[in-house]
Amino acid sequence: MNPAELIRSGWWVLVAAAAVSFLVIVIFLRMPLQPAISQGTGTISLEPCLIDRDDLVKAMARDGLKALNLPGTMTPAEIDHHNENERGKLLVPADRVVGVEIGGEARAYPLRLLRWHEAVNDVLGGRAVAVTYSPLSGSVAVWDRVLDGVEIELAVSGWLHNSNTMLYDRREEGEVSSLWHQLTGEAVAGPAAGQRLRPMPTELQSWADWRKRRPTTTIMAPDVDSKRLYKRDPYHSYRGSDVLRFPVEPLPPKGALALKDMIAVVTHSGRETAFALPYLELAVGESRGNWAALLGEDVYLVSFDTELGTFAIAPHDNLGLKLPVRFTSWFEWYSLHPETAPLP
Repeated sequence: MNPAELIRSGWWVLVAAAAVSFLVIVIFLRMPLQPAISQGTGTISLEPCLIDRDDLVKAMARDGLKALNLPGTMTPAEIDHHNENERGKLLVPADRVVGVEIGGEARAYPLRLLRWHEAVNDVLGGRAVAVTYSPLSGSVAVWDRVLDGVEIELAVSGWLHNSNTMLYDRREEGEVSSLWHQLTGEAVAGPAAGQRLRPMPTELQSWADWRKRRPTTTIMAPDVDSKRLYKRDPYHSYRGSDVLRFPVEPLPPKGALALKDMIAVVTHSGRETAFALPYLELAVGESRGNWAALLGEDVYLVSFDTELGTFAIAPHDNLGLKLPVRFTSWFEWYSLHPETAPLP
């Protein structure tokens, strides 16, 4: 077909459109991350940014998972009644829960619910807290969500950094939000960049153990609009392998710990000490037990169960100061602190 016939046939239009589309895709893929992410009524600012923007990965839309504010609660008796009389059990003894106790008020937040919310803004013992969970990195952290005297709400930004959930602080319409690291509690971008939330004491326990030790506990109630989601576990096969779905840099070298082995990180006198579940099992000689750890001048008991993946750290005499504890996978902690060697 000569040039004149090609023009008359109209094929040139299709060829040109394809070329333009290809060019647009190439430009989009090479385009740097913009200094602000606008969606809905607010903006998440990336200026200033304390991390490399190229390391941020878009995993879902902002608020793709529904963060909860002041969720309802249930008693253990109500859990039992539901398990006996309704289809599907809300909690079984081996289910893991994030246990928080403040001012004598205890509450359990089941991971099987948290994986569909990743952030729960609550008030416990008169303290405003955020219970956060990043299923991809296995990270659990509870934060005091009062910043400079102002109570903030954390929600899911849709972005990941080294396979860890990035949160944002919800603001009024027209105000600018910051981006927060779920595990470190640091604002890594936006107006609050460099500020940190205060970690709170917490435990990662089986429902049976938490209930036995705190019989008056309440439990975060399921969100009515999310009940259908709770029946699914999209991370079951992910937890059973060392395959990562998103890039992480740096990764730990191959050694005694697998990438997703659980780590408990204790903050004591401004220092962070990491305990690895497999190492605790080797030290004690059992898959479940207690390990006495000297932190500063104080002795703490690290209770663990490697089969369930649970930790609890408390003063040896049960009278000392409860310490802030966070939980995460080995690969995630190493990406933040490659110089750290977990104990014991």
